[in-house]
Amino acid sequence: MKSSVSLFALSVFMLSMGGALASRPHIYANTFTTNNITAFQHSIMHNAMQTFEGTASAALAGRRAMGQRAHESDAFVYGTLPMYGRPHLYGEYGDDGTVLQQTGRNGGDAYDTPEYTRPVINSLWINWQHFSDDVKFKGYDELNSDYDLIMFGLAGGEAQWGIGISEWGIFGGYVGGTQDNEFIDINENGGYVGVYSGYNIQNFNLSLAANAGALYNGAESEYGTDEFANMWAGAAMNATYNIALDDTFTLQPGVYAGYTWIGAADYISASGDTVANQNLNMFEIAPSLRAIKHVGRGWFGYIGVRHAFMSGHGGRVIAGGVKYDELDTRDYTEYGIGIEKSIDRFNVNLTLNRRDGGRAGWNGAVTMKYIF
Repeated sequence: MKSSVSLFALSVFMLSMGGALASRPHIYANTFTTNNITAFQHSIMHNAMQTFEGTASAALAGRRAMGQRAHESDAFVYGTLPMYGRPHLYGEYGDDGTVLQQTGRNGGDAYDTPEYTRPVINSLWINWQHFSDDVKFKGYDELNSDYDLIMFGLAGGEAQWGIGISEWGIFGGYVGGTQDNEFIDINENGGYVGVYSGYNIQNFNLSLAANAGALYNGAESEYGTDEFANMWAGAAMNATYNIALDDTFTLQPGVYAGYTWIGAADYISASGDTVANQNLNMFEIAPSLRAIKHVGRGWFGYIGVRHAFMSGHGGRVIAGGVKYDELDTRDYTEYGIGIEKSIDRFNVNLTLNRRDGGRAGWNGAVTMKYIF
């Protein structure tokens, strides 16, 4: 009899807690926003580092270095000249698929000649990304997530370093979006700044990046609107290697590793609960593979896939003296296609990707780059 009563009491308690989770979703609002930060943080860092590691044409052009024959300004010599690093930092493919020779811009200009002057700024770029996916949590209803990233950046400081070439860059941007389900509607707006550096030895690239940002949130539920903020700081590295299968086709395996710390402030919600949020530490490892093809007349296409292994620590919530279970997102896979075209000193890149797993949905991006 006592065991039956105990079982009944436990069932009532579990049902009441389940009802609390459904009727008081604002308690987890900070958990939702911190997990969203880890998602767009991956896109921010990867995109910034990709500006050094190169576009699709860069993966092919990286196998070629150029030099002018003496007294023949319109002739080219192709070969492997590691001392020049990667010509994609300055040169691009022309409409006929050949690498352009442009004085002062590519590896064909010997660094020790009086005519060559390293530019202080190598390139300027702008990127826009839009994401629409469902975020899946363990033990809670998924949320529809829609957000945009706008990034600006510049690269400079290109220099010979040993047998390779190095570069630095800075970037910043805006992030804004919404997360919602039938219980809650969250608006997010924020910004970020960062730096990155890269090192290249012919076909191998190693890039590093660090950034910091802030996100301001308004979570609307049946109890009213809660306003709170997050701050974050993170660091990441990305390594890729270009494997040339022929003159027009390259495989590019890689691996991304990142860490993000996300700060969360305590606040009093519209329902009168004192919500204490624990800071979140998120680790990510994402192996990847791209197949890149020059399809003709300076047009490039590629397909790629990467799998993000997510591991977090923290994120506990205490509201009204009650400790609530942490919500963890699952790993996810992202795969997609892209096209690219270089026109004189401009490079334009379009991508479309699909995510499945812990985040499921679509995203697309356009990047425009001007090379000095």
